Amino acid sequence: MNFDKSTKIAFIGCGAVGKTLAVALSRAGYSIVAASSRTYDSAKNLASMIEGCIAYETMRDSTDQADLVFITTFDSVIQEVVKSIPWSSNQAVVHCSGATSLDVLKSAESKGALIGSLHPLQAFASVDKALQALPGSTFGIEGEGRLKDYLTQLALDLHGKPMFLRSEDKPLYHASAVTLGGVLMGQTAVIAQIWEDRLGVERNEALKTLVPMIRGVADALEANGIPGGIAGPYVRGDVGTVKKHLDSMKSVSVQAMQMYATTALAGLKFAAEKGVCKTKDVKEIEHLLNAYISKNPL
Repeated sequence: MNFDKSTKIAFIGCGAVGKTLAVALSRAGYSIVAASSRTYDSAKNLASMIEGCIAYETMRDSTDQADLVFITTFDSVIQEVVKSIPWSSNQAVVHCSGATSLDVLKSAESKGALIGSLHPLQAFASVDKALQALPGSTFGIEGEGRLKDYLTQLALDLHGKPMFLRSEDKPLYHASAVTLGGVLMGQTAVIAQIWEDRLGVERNEALKTLVPMIRGVADALEANGIPGGIAGPYVRGDVGTVKKHLDSMKSVSVQAMQMYATTALAGLKFAAEKGVCKTKDVKEIEHLLNAYISKNPL
C-alpha cells in the first residue's frame, strides 16, 4: 500500500479535533471521503465542510470507503471502536491521542492493518480558531515504515513540526502538554475568579486583560528563549514583592497561595539562570516559598 495525497481518508469522531484535521487536510490537498461519529448529525456537519466527503451512520460503512482511517474519538473508547471494525491488510488506522500508545490498535494490526498515531499539540477551542493555530504546531508521531513517512509528510503539509515519540514516552509528553495547556487554563480561570471576587472585575471581562498577557508571555519566550524570556520579581531578586504576593494570595485561599508558591518555586532556577539577581536573594526567595508551602498545607 502506497500513501500519498490521493489516499482515501475517513474520520471516526467528528468533534473539534476531527473536524479541524479533516478540513486542514482537505485544504492541503488530501482526499477526505468519509466521516462517522457517535451522532450522525456530527458526521453530517463535518461532511458539509468538505467537498466530496460523505457522512455515514455507521463506523463500518465509513471505514469501508477508506484506505486510511483517523480515530479522533475520546481516548477511553479508541480500543472499543477499533475492535468493532473488520480491518483489512489494505488499510491503515491512526489514532490522535497524545497519551495513548499503539496498543489500543493491536486488534487492527492483527488483521494486517498498519497502525500509527498523530497528535496535534494544540488547543481546539473551536474549528475556526484551531485552523488558524495549527500552522507551526508540533505533531507527535508514533509509527513505523511508510506510514511514519506519510504522517511526517502530512504534518509538514499542514505547516507543522513532526516530533517522533516512543510509546513509553507518551504519558510524559502528554502530561507536559497538559501542564502547559489544561493546567494553564485552570490557573487562568483561578486568577480571573480572583479578579471577580476580590477586584470587582467580572471574570470574563478579566480574561480580556489576562489573555493578551498570556500571548505576550509566549511572544517573549519565543523571541528570547530560556532564560532570556523569563521575567518578574524572581529575576530581579525582589524578596519583598514575593512576600507580598504570598500574603495576598493566602488571603484568598491556601489553594491560591500554594498554586503561586509551587509554580514560582518550579521556575525559580530559570530566573536565577538569567544572572540578574544575587545568589543570596535567590536563596532567600527559595526559603520563603518553601516556608509558605510547608507551613500552609492543603
